[in-house]
Amino acid sequence: MTDIVEQDRRIPVNIITGFLGSGKTTLLNHWVNTPEFKDTLVLINEFGDVGLDHELVQSVDDTVVLLGSGCICCSLQGALIDCLANNLVKAQQGLIPNFKRVLIETTGLADPAGVIATLNGDEYLIENFYYDGTVTVLDAQFIRDQLKKQYEAVKQIALADLILISKTDLVDADDLDPIYDIAGKINPNSKIYPMIKGNITPKLLFDIGPYKNSEQDYETQVKSWLNIKAPLASSFRPASLQGAVGVAKPRIIAHTDVDSFALEHDDPIDPLALLAAIGNVSDVYGDSILRIKGILNLKGQDKPVIVHAVMGNLYPLAEMKAWPEGKPCSKLVFICRASVMEQIKTMFDEMISHPDQGTLDYYQQMIDNIEQPQEQ
Repeated sequence: MTDIVEQDRRIPVNIITGFLGSGKTTLLNHWVNTPEFKDTLVLINEFGDVGLDHELVQSVDDTVVLLGSGCICCSLQGALIDCLANNLVKAQQGLIPNFKRVLIETTGLADPAGVIATLNGDEYLIENFYYDGTVTVLDAQFIRDQLKKQYEAVKQIALADLILISKTDLVDADDLDPIYDIAGKINPNSKIYPMIKGNITPKLLFDIGPYKNSEQDYETQVKSWLNIKAPLASSFRPASLQGAVGVAKPRIIAHTDVDSFALEHDDPIDPLALLAAIGNVSDVYGDSILRIKGILNLKGQDKPVIVHAVMGNLYPLAEMKAWPEGKPCSKLVFICRASVMEQIKTMFDEMISHPDQGTLDYYQQMIDNIEQPQEQ
């Protein structure tokens, strides 16, 4: 079983992404001056770009300064692994205060997938940090054009755990509905909030991570993941992700074939075969599968189990205390390229029916290490 105490010692890492001018810096300036983000390491590209100079109280070296709010601000000039490792060592040596969270602000054209892959692909980082979710800031004025021309803008939405729409005071209210619609179509799992000049509570960040320790209350979060409104079936089958039906609204066309689909199954299923299917479709289709989230009704498990994968990285399983809707049912949501959606479904079904033994052995180890919820 996972050692919960040891896991609590790892430091959560959040990514803040969005196009140039979207409002990332304004949001970051607001958050680093709140009590919630005291003892936070903030990784940015250049100090001048973020405009935090008026808050600087002490320079540690050419890349690290301490802010009056209690945050540590580091210029991200070198490799991410080196930056995180060096600052952790400085904290352990007492050269800078200990930090309890890391915020990474990406450049405007950055693909957050690269940062996520780095956090989940380096042994040292895995032992000391864990990826805790991405915040994507959308510019209400220009997101329409960005989605038409830039795939990066679409990917930033697809990988988001929290979407914040900035500059909502500069557009008409009717212009916001299409933004909500397209963001919800690309990523039906993410929470979406409007904001003005970065003024939004930082507490939202603490509930978004793709993997939380077992004291996390999953019930509300899982319901938001799995908004499936279709009758249950006796085998895996497509299920629609349905929104409200009403008067036609202006649409935003995204320059992408990213789409989402859902599968559901009401009978208990073999956990090894299911996890093997998830792992293998992720390996084969790679970047074409951006995310998988789900709640599983597994044989031999009385309680629901949460599964979550981002860009092929399958996170440790965690057990919920009870079924959100009272009835056991496996439900999975995929965000992937529409052009390979049918191939993914076919391979997924084949892997469940005929998994290889080596893969089954690997996932048996994951099942043996499912994290248990703490009793209150």
